[in-house]
Amino acid sequence: MDQLRRLGLQERWIYEVLISTLRHETPHAAPIGVWTDGADELLMDMYDGSQTLANILGGGAFVVNFPADAEPLYAALRAPQRLAFTAARLVRAPVVAGCTATVELTLSSALPDGDKVRIVGAVKRVYHAGAPRLINRAEGLLLESLVLASRLERRETAAALTTLTENHRVVSKVAPGSPYERALTALLRDLGVPS
Repeated sequence: MDQLRRLGLQERWIYEVLISTLRHETPHAAPIGVWTDGADELLMDMYDGSQTLANILGGGAFVVNFPADAEPLYAALRAPQRLAFTAARLVRAPVVAGCTATVELTLSSALPDGDKVRIVGAVKRVYHAGAPRLINRAEGLLLESLVLASRLERRETAAALTTLTENHRVVSKVAPGSPYERALTALLRDLGVPS
């Protein structure tokens, strides 16, 4: 975990990143959520049949790229031609140019679980220029929940409370034990919604 601790990763928090791989010698990138369990490895769940999963299983190496903002995540999905790549130093995989941090990994295990596969990657190299930008959905979901709660009298209450409950579920998943989770729990309690 020492290598990952330098990035500021919290154990079991899910961070939104770009996974870069090679597909027939062509760079490929896709957004995904990754986390650490305290060891020098990163974990992620991928849907069986995805191109990124096939690339990782076929090549055995990949890079986790921490973008400065959400635009590269959008580009990977909707405008992949806007992404630029360089070669990783220690693994046979591309690096997404312009990211605040990168982690080069090799495949440790791939464990099928229903329609998903849990990928565990062993850290080979961590690079960051300055303080990396870590994207976690919890802060944005708390902010949206606060705005929604302030407008309950102007909205259909049942639908708004369903959204608030779902936001709490997601925050509990992506940032367990965080101040964001505690704040949403308190907000739901104040609104009389069991969390």
